[in-house]
Amino acid sequence: MPKIMIPKAARALMQRENNSLDKDKVGSSIKPDSILSDSSHSQDSTSADPQTRKEHKCIRKLKEECHLANIAVSDNVIFRFACFYNFNFDKARPAMLEKFDDPHLHLRMEDQLYEQFQKKVMFPLPGLRTKNMKHEVLYFRPSRHLPTKMDTDLCIRNMTYVFNSMSLTEEQCRNGIAFISDFNHWTFSKNVSIADSHKFSMALQGQVPTKVEKILIVNAPSWFPKLYRHFFKKMLSKSFAKRVHILKHPQQLQDHLMDGCEKYLPVELGYSVDSTEIVEDFVDFKRYTESIHSMRAS
Repeated sequence: MPKIMIPKAARALMQRENNSLDKDKVGSSIKPDSILSDSSHSQDSTSADPQTRKEHKCIRKLKEECHLANIAVSDNVIFRFACFYNFNFDKARPAMLEKFDDPHLHLRMEDQLYEQFQKKVMFPLPGLRTKNMKHEVLYFRPSRHLPTKMDTDLCIRNMTYVFNSMSLTEEQCRNGIAFISDFNHWTFSKNVSIADSHKFSMALQGQVPTKVEKILIVNAPSWFPKLYRHFFKKMLSKSFAKRVHILKHPQQLQDHLMDGCEKYLPVELGYSVDSTEIVEDFVDFKRYTESIHSMRAS
């Protein structure tokens, strides 16, 4: 098998993520399949606490459903659905059986999606977490998506690809993610379509099983809060709407993000991190890991 060289940008991203994990003691490398494996052994289940027994039972029953339905579902996907629905089997089962083969769960960094990432509409901010050190953070620039000229479905694939990449470990699935939505240069005439806004809002709340725990809106025009209350908020469930925070000043991000967050925030927000470099590192890293996976599978 030919030796595959790791792109320089990918090495940099891996090193940055590893340094962050060592420093913050978060982002456990425990994989969901370890939980699935544990759940299959009954000798310890009786001594486990009620929540652990509930989780193991839900995961075990979901695996049994997949077997009965003769469908192939990865351990990661099973755990994500179980966790997303708080290990409630009656809710997780129909959702998983309906969406296990949703293409949004199995995206690859190639073709149109690769080109979409070059627009820097949405991308993760490596190393950054919220104040409680639980939620990893991604950056969203709505003004870079023009519904009349760009494919909103492609923007949704952009979003769900990032969600998938931030839902690879047990800890990530349990903790969920946070969103920084930077509305700088966003206008109603260029960036708003009722149909596309509704489509995006629905995808945000459950296209893939990733918990969005907090959305921080910054740099919005003065009239945006009113528009949000009468338009966007109606597209969200009541529980999801409670996670949306409209900040009056970008500096208020520091009230929601970890200490030292400034060194992880992009230039678009007035800080020093090059967003082009972030996206290039992320794209190179994902393309590299996907090529390795394909070679192993073959």
